[in-house]
Amino acid sequence: MMKKILLLFLIFAIPFLAIAQSGGPVALLEYYEDDLALEITDIDGNPVTDIYYGMELQEGDTIRTNGTVAELRLDPNGSIIKLANDTVFTIEQLQRDASGSNDFKLAAGKIHAIAARSGIANRYNVKTQSAVCGVRGTDFGVVSIPGSEEKAFVIDGLVDYTKLGTNETVSLGKGMIADALSDVFKAVQASQDQINELVKDVVFSKLDPAKVPGHAPKAETTSGEDTTAQEAPAEQQAGEPAKPTKEDIKKQAQNNLFASVAKYLGLEIGTVTMDGQTWSKAIVQPTFNLGKLKLSLYLPVIYSTDMFDPNDWYHPEGNNEWSFGTDSSFASSNKVDEWTARTKDFVNDLFLKIRYVEWGKQRDPFFFKVGNLNDMTLGHGLIMKNFANDADFPSIRRVGLDLGIDGGKIGFESVVNDLADPEIFGGRLYFRPFWKLALGFSSVVDINPENADKIADSTKFVTTGADLDLPLMENDIMSFILFSDIAGMMPVQNGQLNTDTLFDKTTKSFRNFGWNAGVFGNILFVDYSLEYRYFDGIFKPAFFDSSYERLRGMYVTDLNTYLADQDNPVYDTVTMGIYGEAGFGIEDMFSVKLGYMWPWSKDKNFMDLDDELLVKLEILPDTIPVIGVYGSVSYYRTKFIPTLLKEGTGADLSLFDANTVLAGELVYPVAPTLNLAAVFSTSVKTDDSGNIVYVNSRPKVVPSITIETRLGY
Repeated sequence: MMKKILLLFLIFAIPFLAIAQSGGPVALLEYYEDDLALEITDIDGNPVTDIYYGMELQEGDTIRTNGTVAELRLDPNGSIIKLANDTVFTIEQLQRDASGSNDFKLAAGKIHAIAARSGIANRYNVKTQSAVCGVRGTDFGVVSIPGSEEKAFVIDGLVDYTKLGTNETVSLGKGMIADALSDVFKAVQASQDQINELVKDVVFSKLDPAKVPGHAPKAETTSGEDTTAQEAPAEQQAGEPAKPTKEDIKKQAQNNLFASVAKYLGLEIGTVTMDGQTWSKAIVQPTFNLGKLKLSLYLPVIYSTDMFDPNDWYHPEGNNEWSFGTDSSFASSNKVDEWTARTKDFVNDLFLKIRYVEWGKQRDPFFFKVGNLNDMTLGHGLIMKNFANDADFPSIRRVGLDLGIDGGKIGFESVVNDLADPEIFGGRLYFRPFWKLALGFSSVVDINPENADKIADSTKFVTTGADLDLPLMENDIMSFILFSDIAGMMPVQNGQLNTDTLFDKTTKSFRNFGWNAGVFGNILFVDYSLEYRYFDGIFKPAFFDSSYERLRGMYVTDLNTYLADQDNPVYDTVTMGIYGEAGFGIEDMFSVKLGYMWPWSKDKNFMDLDDELLVKLEILPDTIPVIGVYGSVSYYRTKFIPTLLKEGTGADLSLFDANTVLAGELVYPVAPTLNLAAVFSTSVKTDDSGNIVYVNSRPKVVPSITIETRLGY
């Protein structure tokens, strides 16, 4: 039954994806010589990495031929365009009806176009920096060498060539040329040798001019010689590679279909090690990027021995995620309770199919993230910074929420660790009373840090704080944003908020609080953050961080120890420190992010304090030549130096224990549409009910290793 379901899914998914990409006119990339020398970017400037024969180019796409040539065909009208070497060409608009036009921009280089004459009232405009060609059904070309020449020439037909600024227009007929940058803007009759010289590097290699609507083939000569065929392309005459054969085109089309399916379905086949057990897996992970909107689903079948036996599948935290409320265990004589249980399970199973949905980023007027997240930060991060609900993915999967709206004078941010079973949630409300100064108030609550069966009886963490935010300069080139935060922590026990933890009524003073002050922003492509931290007692900056989900149970133990002896001088320790963070990268090559917190105290040795280390490195495809390996690694840890030197509180710790969040992958491209990947991470061990397993009061950490085959990436 499951085999049939998967087969039906693939059968229906492929046509759906094809339909989703269709609709409206497109420009088809029909030919190129070297895809490594061809660069395509979308309307937002994002690089398009999957280039293949027949790919659809959309409005706003820019093609750069850096050492190659390319041929385009407009669909459905049939016009064709040849791009010479070292050309920058943008598709600004494609004609949809008789009132529209096909508009293109030539920033540099040369094109040769044969415009269709039939169908709707076809109109074409090719714009350079100083002029624009208005065309109907013409065989013509345009040359743009910025600051030197901007020339239009006509092989057959008629062109209206207009000089921008003065709006002078000249009409160019067959064999005529005009240069918008010449001293005198006029039409000049060229010799056949001049036209041949202009055309020789833009003769079509694959596309047939005779098949362009409205352009009939030439008649045969009286000697019987057929002149419908063009001369051998100049590229071939010079010894360049010949045009692709029909068999080449057929194979490429098959690869294109396979690549498109793999790209959007994201099929992964392999093994994964969780809780010390190795499982097999087949995962369909559809991924779509639509401007600022990014969406990825996660449709897994993780099994022990039998892929088609649901009873043999992995159940995250004991939940059969493919039941959608149909489990027989939900049956009850109380129909209200049964309906509630089935509905909750249905919603939970549905949420688990979301890997992530994202729009924008923090400090945008509107942003949100839903899914498995590892960078949830509230405000400037004194309470919550880089909180991760996916530290133990895929053995534990949660669908969190990170949402923010900035209305100018007022705004808010909110976070939830798991929409299906929320336990950690918080928010920040801020105002701008004058100028750009923002005054904010934040709070984050964990209602079940003990993972107790009865949440009402469990200890709860309540953190609250206030902050100031003052952007001195904020733009893409350079940003300097001053900030300062203050926050404290209080527990709830037996239903009562313990304010004594934050305010000592005997001494009339605050305790277990912290504050920071600093600056963050960017300088060109480098993002930075630098801050001074001050905190005392059991409060710690970034209380909700990447490792919090693992350590929350230990924090409850530490809290109970503190409450049993709050006046112990050991809790009078004041800790200070400097935290610095910087990130930078080169587009399409690599990115690096480093952060470290150096603490000190007059009451404690450095080896007894909690430092922090953050390292993120990503190497993108095609960065490493020849072997082509790429991948990423992320390492976050507290108590790094003490553990490294095996002194103080780190004497009995290891670099990969519960204080560490490690994740990474190494990918080897076997073929254009086939990758082998080794994915590794650390995760906490859980029992059959999803509860964390502790050893010597510490969460037990086990490796999670995946070896998988990826069809498309």
